[in-house]
Amino acid sequence: MLFVKALVTCHNRRDLTLECLGQLTSQHLPKGVNLGVVLVDDGSADGTGAAIRSSFPDINIIEGSGDLFWCGGMRMAWRAAAASDPDYYLLFNDDTRLKPHALELLLKLVGDSSQRVIGVATIADGTTGEVNYGGVNLNLGILGPMDNDECDTFTANCVLIPRQVYLELGMLHETYTHSIGDIDYGLQATKRGIEIKRSSVILGYCASNPIAGTWRDTSLPRLKRYRLLQHPKGLPSLEWCEFCRRNFGWKWPYLTISPVLRILFGR
Repeated sequence: MLFVKALVTCHNRRDLTLECLGQLTSQHLPKGVNLGVVLVDDGSADGTGAAIRSSFPDINIIEGSGDLFWCGGMRMAWRAAAASDPDYYLLFNDDTRLKPHALELLLKLVGDSSQRVIGVATIADGTTGEVNYGGVNLNLGILGPMDNDECDTFTANCVLIPRQVYLELGMLHETYTHSIGDIDYGLQATKRGIEIKRSSVILGYCASNPIAGTWRDTSLPRLKRYRLLQHPKGLPSLEWCEFCRRNFGWKWPYLTISPVLRILFGR
């Protein structure tokens, strides 16, 4: 029997989380594969936790403090899942709707849990059909299913990590609160010669994150953009500095200040 532990964190989007969990737990799996879910409910006030317990009694729900954000919640779920030493860890966003055979295809993509391979689901916007999450090439951005370019890293909407990769890399780095922890993980994997494979077909759908109202929104005043940059959901300076230092060699000092320069120049 092979064991896959899906790691999920959620906060105040009950209906969307329930829909996505329904599609995750109803995945078509190969014979001999068991899927379990570890979910961190990070202080939801909309009844998310109670609704999940009622609809999915087999899911292991852990109560968060309300200030974990995405990376913190995923680390908490990962620690709990690692206690049972599963064969694979599935990093899964609760706003991603999977096709029925998504996990089966990712398992084929990765192979045995002793492989140094990460399997990444190619995800598209459900409205436009355009690929918006999945494998990332640093020069080209998000890669479509038919692109031939190699992945440097990934966005973790749906990513399968075999045991061997976890033993080498551990979990998401403690520096990151909300974003870029998945990008960092992929870049660190690439540095160590761990292969990142993306699916050659679209395996799920997820709405694109909006730019409006974020630090990237050029219609906002510079001071407001800077404050949004420092928010956990932006690119807080200390976290961004560590990300650049870990991943970009001698370029890291310039890259560290690049978001601030972008705001100053209104870009």
